[in-house]
Amino acid sequence: MPATVPALVAADSARLRTRAARHARSLPLAAAGVATLVITGLSLLAGDWLWLMVLVPVAAFLLTFLAAFVLRLPTGVGVGSDGYGIAIVLSAVIAFLLPSISFWIGVPSILGMGLAVLGLRASDRFLWLAGIATMAVSFVLTTTGDALFDPSAPTAVGGLALGLALLVVAGLALRGERQTFASGGDALSIGDPATDNLRVLAVLGDADEADQPALARLTGVEERNLAARLHDLTEAGLVHARITKNRNWAQITREGREELRTRREALRGVAEHRKA
Repeated sequence: MPATVPALVAADSARLRTRAARHARSLPLAAAGVATLVITGLSLLAGDWLWLMVLVPVAAFLLTFLAAFVLRLPTGVGVGSDGYGIAIVLSAVIAFLLPSISFWIGVPSILGMGLAVLGLRASDRFLWLAGIATMAVSFVLTTTGDALFDPSAPTAVGGLALGLALLVVAGLALRGERQTFASGGDALSIGDPATDNLRVLAVLGDADEADQPALARLTGVEERNLAARLHDLTEAGLVHARITKNRNWAQITREGREELRTRREALRGVAEHRKA
C-alpha cells in the first residue's frame, strides 16, 4: 500500500475493530433516534408533560453510558473515553439551568450536541456529522413551526422523520460495525513485537481497558504471545494489570496514552514523508 506505514495501518485497524466491538457509533445514534421519538411524543401531549421533554437528552446519554458499561462484560472491552460525561453534563446544564434554550433551538438539538461531542472526542466524522445534521434539522423544524407541536403540525411529522432517520443511520452504522469486526484479515499479527505492542496500545487507548481474550481477538496476537506483550508494556509502565474474580484486565496508563500518541505522530510523519 503506497504512502502507508504497516505499523500505523495495524494500529488504526485495531482501533476501528475496538470501536466496532463496543458499538461506539451505533449505540449513541440509536439512543438519539429513540429519544427524538420520545420528545416528539411528549410534545404532542403538551400540558403537564411538556417539561419532561428537556430531561429526555439527559436520560438518553445516561442510559447510553450505562448500556456501554453493561456491554463491557460480554464483550470484554471497556467503555472508553468517548465523552459521555461531557454529553450528560451539557444536557443537564441546559435542562436545569437554561431550559428555554431547548425550546428555542429544539430539544433534539441537545441530542445533536451530544452526538457532536462524542464524535469529536473520538475523531469519528460520521458521528459528529450526524450530530450537526440533527441540530440543523431540529433548529429548522422549531423555527419554521410551532415549538409546542400540534398533532397535525408539520413540525411533529418532521420530528418523527428525524427520529426514524437516526434509527436508520444507527442500523447502517451497526451493519458497518459488524463488517469491520468480521473482517479480521488485516488484524493478524505479523510477529513483530513493536507492532504488536502498538496494536495493544491502540485497543486500550480507545477502550481504556480490555480483558486478554478480547485483546487477542482485536489485535490478532495469539494469547501466548499477548502475555509477553502485556508483560513488556506493564514493565514499561504503559499498561496496568487488573485482576477480577473471573478475568484478567489490562488498562492503559497516562504514560501509555502519551506513548501511543507519540508513536502514532511519528508514524504519520513517516507516511507523509513517503508521500512527498
